[in-house]
Formats: sequence, structure tokens, C-alpha cells
Amino acid sequence: MNHRSLQRVSRRSVLGAGLFLGASWALKGCDASAPQGGTTVTAESDVAGELIVASFPGTTDSLFREALAPVVADQTGVAVSAQPLLAFEQIARVKASPENPPFDVLILDDGQNAVAIAEDLLQPFPMDKSPNSSDVNPGFLSDQGLAPIFYAQGIVLAYNTERVQTPPTSWEVMLDPNLNAQLGLVSLNSILGTSFMVELAKTLGGDESNIEPAFEAVAEMLPRVNGVAANPGALLTLFQQGEIDVSPMWHNDALTLAERGVPVGIASLETGIAAARYSLNIVKNPSAGLDRAVAYVDAMLSVAAQAQVVGAPYFYIPSNNTVDFPPQLAASMGIESVDDFIAMAHNLDWPTINPQRADWIERFNQTVQS
Repeated sequence: MNHRSLQRVSRRSVLGAGLFLGASWALKGCDASAPQGGTTVTAESDVAGELIVASFPGTTDSLFREALAPVVADQTGVAVSAQPLLAFEQIARVKASPENPPFDVLILDDGQNAVAIAEDLLQPFPMDKSPNSSDVNPGFLSDQGLAPIFYAQGIVLAYNTERVQTPPTSWEVMLDPNLNAQLGLVSLNSILGTSFMVELAKTLGGDESNIEPAFEAVAEMLPRVNGVAANPGALLTLFQQGEIDVSPMWHNDALTLAERGVPVGIASLETGIAAARYSLNIVKNPSAGLDRAVAYVDAMLSVAAQAQVVGAPYFYIPSNNTVDFPPQLAASMGIESVDDFIAMAHNLDWPTINPQRADWIERFNQTVQS
């Protein structure tokens, strides 16, 4: 990469770094009896009180704060106080104080769930105390006795429909020298970035245990890479500003861009899409007590909460089978139900990925900055 390209990528890499800064928010003093949908619970409820939970920076934190905390308060009397942190940061903080954890409930992807299980930080989820679990799609139930999946995302290939006339059908389009488009990448610190590298490797003959083909491909495409984002939120900004035309992206971020009038399409890939799944798991020794934590998770699996999860402007894939899907998901991806998503998506082998991921991150950073 020439010096000018290095400056451009380095500058773009800084975008969105502020999203990693933890800023806590709290919903306190809620009138739990106020009608906001679902089952109203008075403040005298057995589980009423404050619950400390984790969220993710950016869109997920907005979802928790603006849409879900009121539902939880209305249904349970629980006042949610949350701090947006990446999954590995959540685990590090709980691991540092396992007897007095800073959170009662975490939100973790499959990969970090595996880490938390190995560190013995989580406790089994009592399904018999969660009525809403009966509505969760069987494909989203835990086979390890933990809480069900809360929501999922798809790793998709997004493209500017005005600058890319032929809809891509493979990740290999990013290697096409005749593609007249600027490429975008995202740091492997994100689940999106790591998942993209595995998907690219698989397309080129590799797999989770061998992503060498993906690193070779990234080196080849670098001359046309106009931005390496620090996180998916920064990637979204680059796409919206027209700095990049083709990139891996969360499916819901692509739909968000479309809602803003950005000409974005989601490629129908021959290999399908990889899924990133997230669950709300209760730590051992929750300060607020097990019952309050379970009530929170159960409320988050309710129809009222899950309708917020899948609805605009968030567009996550819910786990509750009874929730109606918005037309945007059907129009862009042909998804009208949880079953539709599960049928087209595949899970990655995170127990194989995790031990290698730190080395991948270091190598990726060196590659894009060389």
C-alpha cells in the first residue's frame, strides 16, 4: 500500500473509536404501574428493584435504553441500570470480581459465551421460571443449560446499488480487479470483522482452523480499501458518507442505511450468511438475586420486548416465534420468520476460533497498516 493509502486507512480507522468508551445509563424511579404494553407489575412486586446489566455500545445500547428498559419496568417492576461494554470487557470485569460481580446479567455472543463457560462465570438458567421461554424458537434454545438466545444478526455483504450494478453472489467480488468500487473492512476486535475473515476464508477453501486464504485475500484487496473501521458503527458511517461501496456489514445496519435513504443492497450469497447470536446470561452470585435476574431475562423474551428487537429502527432477528417480522426483512432478505433466518444462516465454530483470535487481530492490524 502506498503512503497516501496508508494515511487514508489510518484516518478511517479512528472513526467510531469513541463508541468503545463505556458510559453507563440508568432507568430509575420508573413508574412501574404506567401502561407501556405487556403485563403491568406494581412496584411492590417480589422482584422489583434495581438490576445491573451489560449492554453493547451503539445500537444495542439504544435499544436497551429507549425500547426495552420501559418494557422490563412495566412487566416486572425491575429498574434496569446498564453499562455498554464489549463482550470481552464484560467477562474481564466479572472475572476480576467473581464473588461480587459488577453485573447481574451479561449479553454475550456465542464466542464469548464459550469463554465465560470455560471460566465458570455463568450459572444455569431456570427455564421453569421463564414462561416466555416456551415461545422461543427451538433452534435458539441453549444445549448447555444457559439462557435462550435473545437476538441474532446476520453477517452480510452490503453494496452500493448505484455504484455496483451487478448484485454480488460471493465474497470473492471484493477481489475482482474490475470492480469499480471502494472497499471497506472492519477491525477483527469486532465479531463482524472476525466472522467476515472466516467467511472469506471458507469461500477460498479455508475454514475456522485455517484462515490463511483470507489474509492473502485482504493483502490483495488493500489497494482498493478506502476504510478500515474501528467498529461496525464506524463502518456504517463510512458507507453512509459514500467513502466505501462494498463491505461486510450486519444485516440490520444495512437495513438502517436503507431506512435513511442510502442506496444499499444486501447480496444474496451462494454460501448463505453467518449468524452471530447473543444471549442474556446470569452470572454466578448476582447481587440483585437470581429471581430478579430471571424476571429480567424472561421479560426480554416476551412478545412486547421482542417486537421492539425486530422492529424499526433496530431490525435484529428475535428469538420469540410469535413476533411479527417487519416487511423490510422480507423485502431485503426474504426473511419472514425466525425459522427463515435459521434456515439460511449457519453458525461459526467459536471454540476453534477463540484460541487463535488474538493472533488474528494482531496480524490483521499489521496487514492493513503495512
